[in-house]
Amino acid sequence: MTSAHSLRLFAIVLLGGFACGGAALAQDAAQAERNAVPEYVEAVPPRDISGSGEEISAVIPARNEWTSAGVIVRKGVRYRLSASGEWHMGGFCGRSGPSGLGSNSPLCFSFLPPFILPEFQVGTLVGKIGRDGKPFQVGESLEFEADRDGTLFLRPNDGRGMTWDNTGQVTSKVSLASPPPAPAPSPAPPSAAAVRQNGTAPAAPLPPLSSASSQHWAVVIGVSDYADSRIPALRYAAKDAQALHDWLVSPAGGRYAPARVKLLLNRNATTAAIKEALYTWLRQTIEEDVVVIYFAGHGSPDSPDTPQNLYLLPHDTRYDAIASTGFPMWDVETALKRFIKARRVVVLADACHSGGVGATFDVARRALGDVQPNRISSGLQNLATVGEGIAVISASDDRQLSAESAKFGGGHGVFTHYLLEGLKGQADYNKDSRVTLGELIPYLSEHVRRETLNAQSPTVAGRFDPALTLGR
Repeated sequence: MTSAHSLRLFAIVLLGGFACGGAALAQDAAQAERNAVPEYVEAVPPRDISGSGEEISAVIPARNEWTSAGVIVRKGVRYRLSASGEWHMGGFCGRSGPSGLGSNSPLCFSFLPPFILPEFQVGTLVGKIGRDGKPFQVGESLEFEADRDGTLFLRPNDGRGMTWDNTGQVTSKVSLASPPPAPAPSPAPPSAAAVRQNGTAPAAPLPPLSSASSQHWAVVIGVSDYADSRIPALRYAAKDAQALHDWLVSPAGGRYAPARVKLLLNRNATTAAIKEALYTWLRQTIEEDVVVIYFAGHGSPDSPDTPQNLYLLPHDTRYDAIASTGFPMWDVETALKRFIKARRVVVLADACHSGGVGATFDVARRALGDVQPNRISSGLQNLATVGEGIAVISASDDRQLSAESAKFGGGHGVFTHYLLEGLKGQADYNKDSRVTLGELIPYLSEHVRRETLNAQSPTVAGRFDPALTLGR
């Protein structure tokens, strides 16, 4: 018996008192009960839902080690898993739901090893694919792509062989997060030589949507001038945003309905206005729609010591309070996860104009002479992990700064200049009067790198349809 098991058993015996011989009897009973719990339980034969799209429910008792969720998952297919209910990990642990919140307490011995996922709270719902799969956190909800074929198993995050005194259960529901890849061939994605790719190449496209049912929406943001004069002004960010807006609504360009394009420039591009646009205005979209989000302006961590805390800087950002006045990258992620229902989203960003903005970076430069370029590009690319159908194209990578100059189309950032040139037809390699992402991305990469002598390289991330066009 492990020391952790002994501690939990000792806690239970304490609750019942110290009757003579009670501890030994309790240990014997608990050992017998534990041995009666099988390692894997499959109450019903699991089913493959990759072709049917049905939702499968299963009861996951806290007392079991691994219980089948009733589903066979297939490699490369995305699934959505949710869970609800209440269980108790025994001893002095608190009751919790599948999130595990509320289970830990000063007298809860379940945090001692052995443990399925030590980095998460006891009582958190965890899963794995197949009997030899690697465990992963599930919690109350999870969207994931299966990395192998196999039965999906679930269990509480507890010590191995220590579920015998658990009570309660949660109910899991598993369904497809998106249709499986279409069998029809698609245009070839951009090559690795043409563009840096974060993660895997774009997946096969989602089933085509009829132009009659889909609408095109866009939020276009450009900030050149900041209310706090200590934040360096940019020359052409607002002009870039205006130019893209004009192409989107032009009858000879994107042909978007003007009512479905929101333009936020300079003083109108406040933190509150950006949040309202992403959280409320774009909430009108439905799955069949296409959404474009464009940002030109500064992006920065809140300090050199926390490069993972990334922000887009709206007009009302304060130089000495980036963390409380900037627009957090995780708020963009929340918008994509919770409010924007469109299944095709393209994020375009030119936000790498400096190695970091704010008072903390000013101090660092004085002390060290300079700081490394910030990680805003990788933060943007991480948005693509929210789900399939999201393409993120950033003006440069983390080691580079984005250039802007009067020589680019009379005054643009080099990224937006070639973005516009490509959309206007220069990237239409097959001359079919449509510019797809599969054409636009290598065009952007080649021309920006040539123009800047490889000092700036656009990056792209996501699993998206390379046949998607930004125009109508």
